[in-house]
Amino acid sequence: MTNKDDVPPKINKWDGQTVKNTLDDEIRRVLNNLSGWKEIHSLMNGRLIISFIAVCFSAVAIVYDYYHPFPKSKIILAICSVSYFILMGILYLYQWYVERNTFYQAQEVITSSKKRQWKWNSDLPSYDDKYTISAEYYADGRSGKGSVTKSIANFFDEDGQVVRPRVKAEVMDLYKRLASKDE
Repeated sequence: MTNKDDVPPKINKWDGQTVKNTLDDEIRRVLNNLSGWKEIHSLMNGRLIISFIAVCFSAVAIVYDYYHPFPKSKIILAICSVSYFILMGILYLYQWYVERNTFYQAQEVITSSKKRQWKWNSDLPSYDDKYTISAEYYADGRSGKGSVTKSIANFFDEDGQVVRPRVKAEVMDLYKRLASKDE
C-alpha cells in the first residue's frame, strides 16, 4: 500500500491557479520535511478569526430573526448585515496587505538559543509561465531575502505531474543561499 504523499500530484498544467497552489503545496511539503522546522499558522489564524466573527454576526441575525420576525428585527438585521460586509472588506484587506502571497511561515531551530523565522511567498502572474518563489528570514536582528524565477515547465512533466526532485532542488538552493548569508 502506498502513502498518499509518495505519489506526486497530477494536474491540468494550463490552469494557472491550480499550478500555483500545487507548487506552493509541494514547497510546503519540502520545507516541513526539513529537520528543525515548525510551521507557524498565525496568518491563517488571523484569517479564521475575522471569518469567524463575520459568521457570528450572520448567526445572530438568523437567530434573532427567528425569534422576532422581520418587522421587529429590522434594526438587528441591518446592523448584522452591514457588520458582515465590513468584516469581509477587512478580510480582503488582510489578505492583500498582511498575507501578500505568503503561503508558508516557519520557525527553524538551529540551536537551542538560535532560531530563524522564515516567510515564503510565491507569484504566478496571469497568462504567464514564470513562477517566482521568494523567501525571507529574520534571526536575532538580522534578515535576508532572496527569490528565484523559473518557468513552470521546470517543475512539471508533459503529463502535468509534479517533478518533485526539481522542486526540492530549487527550494533547497534558495534556502542554502539565504542560510549561508546568515552565518
